Amino acid sequence: MSQATATRASADNIDGSGEEQTAWSLGRQRLRRWAFWLLLGVLLIAAVLVQLLRSPAADREDLSPANPAPNGAMAVAEVLRQQGVEVISTDSLDETLAALDDGGTLLFHDTNNYLEPEQLARLSDHGGRTVLVRPGFQHLQELAPEISAAGRVPEEGGPLAAECLTNDDGAGSPVPDGPDSGTLPAGSISRGGLGYRGPVMCFTFETGAEPAASYVTSADGGTIVLGAGHVLSNEQIVERGNAALALNTLGSADRLVWYRPSLSDLAAAEEPQNPLALLPAWVAPVTLWLLAVGALAMLWKGRRLGKLIQEPLPVVVPAAETAAGRARLYQDSKSIRRAAANLRAATLTRLSAKLLLGSGSSAAAVVDAVARHSNRPPAELDRLLRTYIPESESQLVDWAQNLQSLEKEILDQ
Repeated sequence: MSQATATRASADNIDGSGEEQTAWSLGRQRLRRWAFWLLLGVLLIAAVLVQLLRSPAADREDLSPANPAPNGAMAVAEVLRQQGVEVISTDSLDETLAALDDGGTLLFHDTNNYLEPEQLARLSDHGGRTVLVRPGFQHLQELAPEISAAGRVPEEGGPLAAECLTNDDGAGSPVPDGPDSGTLPAGSISRGGLGYRGPVMCFTFETGAEPAASYVTSADGGTIVLGAGHVLSNEQIVERGNAALALNTLGSADRLVWYRPSLSDLAAAEEPQNPLALLPAWVAPVTLWLLAVGALAMLWKGRRLGKLIQEPLPVVVPAAETAAGRARLYQDSKSIRRAAANLRAATLTRLSAKLLLGSGSSAAAVVDAVARHSNRPPAELDRLLRTYIPESESQLVDWAQNLQSLEKEILDQ
């Protein structure tokens, strides 16, 4: 092995460790640069995890007895419990029917229309008092067929007074005591919500030819439709007579089952339906016809290529371009020592050939021969050709220029 080759191998080993040190130093610099943001992100994630583990998800549903927000109904539920009423919150039909086995009042609030007619029919068989909060058309048809919807309560006007009318003959006639004694203590309630018409209507308002009301009951009083559901909310329960109406309506029995249907009540289909069965009958033949036409068009207009021929295509890369590309790689990777080792080996090889020393000459022999053919001190030549190792790009450039100058001096002789 020649001395130049050995020098290149040792330079490669030295440069390998230098590259590892350079990569490690770059990693530490980047870590220090992003340390603050990494620490901030870790603290934020830890705070979120602690909050999630410490407290369960809060109930934010409208008129939920467990929701303390303004749109919830925790206040009226807690007051009912203080008055000795057992308030049971349910979110499935089976759980609700089980809770109603021992009797009690049912409060039904299904804003998303989860229940099907068959499920509503099961709910109507419980036999106790039922309070429907802002029911829809399907709810009225199954649970309160005597009562019909009458649109929204007009925003214009003052509070709704506790006047009650009967509507058995199509014209309203006053009822002094109302459907029960629970409406008169309210005096008046806040305007808003939905209106309905039925056998007995309280808190009435004008909607044209026939009056409507926010509080409607069936003829026997067993079913109550409360269009003014906002009177149960934490935000408006303290206004006017809202609290009196809510407590007298929901607190007539020792037990109140507060039922708000959820996704668990959705009736699942017996078997999944094939989406293709929903398409018209003509879709399948038309699709096949279009595919056939497309295939024929491709055969008609498609290009017919000949037989593939393999042909070698030589690639010529200029030496200058290869050298420039390799230099850029060294520059991008900060491989200063590897570049220096390559420059030293190339210079020693060319000087050895010029001085006729042979391929097996050592680096020391090349230095001695160069010292005999130049006016430079041997110590300077030994440092330049053997021992000097640049540490920066600027040092590498200066050293390379010195090597080029020495080589030109020897080659020009």
